[in-house]
Amino acid sequence: MKILVVYQHYKPEPFRIHEICEDLVKRGHSVTAVVGLPDYPTGKIPREYRFFRKRRETINGVDVRRCFEIGRRNTKAGLALNYASYMLSGSLKALFLRHDFDVVYAYNTSPVLMAVPAMVYRAFFKTKVMLHVMDIWPACLAAMNVREGQWFYTWMKRVSRNIYQRADRLVYSSRRFRTYLKDVHHIDVSKENYLPQFADDVFGALPAHTPSEVTELVFAGNIGRVQGVETLVQAAAILKKQPIRWHILGNGANYESCRTLAKELKLDEQVVFYGRRPVEEMPKFFAMADALLVSMRGEEYVSFTLPGKVQSYMAAGKPILGSISGEAEDIIREAQCGLCAPSDDPKAFAEIVMKFTADERRGGMGKNARRYYETHFAKQGLMDTLERMLKELAGEQP
Repeated sequence: MKILVVYQHYKPEPFRIHEICEDLVKRGHSVTAVVGLPDYPTGKIPREYRFFRKRRETINGVDVRRCFEIGRRNTKAGLALNYASYMLSGSLKALFLRHDFDVVYAYNTSPVLMAVPAMVYRAFFKTKVMLHVMDIWPACLAAMNVREGQWFYTWMKRVSRNIYQRADRLVYSSRRFRTYLKDVHHIDVSKENYLPQFADDVFGALPAHTPSEVTELVFAGNIGRVQGVETLVQAAAILKKQPIRWHILGNGANYESCRTLAKELKLDEQVVFYGRRPVEEMPKFFAMADALLVSMRGEEYVSFTLPGKVQSYMAAGKPILGSISGEAEDIIREAQCGLCAPSDDPKAFAEIVMKFTADERRGGMGKNARRYYETHFAKQGLMDTLERMLKELAGEQP
């Protein structure tokens, strides 16, 4: 197949789409990716990509076409300009691509407008589009304090519905998205279109690690408003006198506020902040962990998302402790691989941490996590499913 992939981010940015594209190439398909300029997470476009340089690259067999975009600079205005510039330049580039693609694959995180270039290509050249929903819109606007009833929310609801309805196949990464699509957008999507994320290959084999007398807890990922990492810090304060160390890896809009909170609570010895680290370093942190932590705010529709870190944690074969509800809680309980407390409740989370430290069977939680990952989230099986879906949409025999 000749596959056109539409997504704003690509190598050297740390998003899973490049693994998907490269795997499709290894399977014998021709893949062209229409992407933006790399500016995540710094917010600045590297010098080597400025002034129309490196607008076309071949990376591990993938034909990468980069569109003009304005660097995000990690402000609200900067983000809006960044997203709008990719949407417009990507749509323009789509009009000048060759017209013989068999199928379009739109990988869609936030915002939903990232999918617009795919829909433009579909409108002009009648090529079918598979839209892979990783974040559900407009529910994600809750992260920006935009609520239902406000004019922007209402407008984005119309835009989101229009984009979802135009997809020839709508695929979703969280089972609860199916309910949202039906209740909010009146789109009935088949259960067969459930296609979750897989974990990065590096999490499959962890280095050896000498156990510590202290319980080591590790959080890894984005630290924004939605993630609610403040709840973990507050729980650490409640358990300050216990032999527990909390390791926080990642960065984001709430990183500094979490560090400030830890200082105010005098947790310098209990909570360690590392900032953002390369994915290649994660196995050594995961190896030292007695449990891995996931947290998310308690907004109803936000909790429908299954954070990608859950798959990575399961691949590592480690117990998971969650300050979380919704889809992630469902998965953790179903897999019997950890314990969950309600979102935004530091006391309840502290209680499950203590319950975990006293549980002699906690080693079995890690084995359950790995077993569930291999059954439901392994890369090979999910890529087989994605390839089959794309072939079906392109009119080829799977």
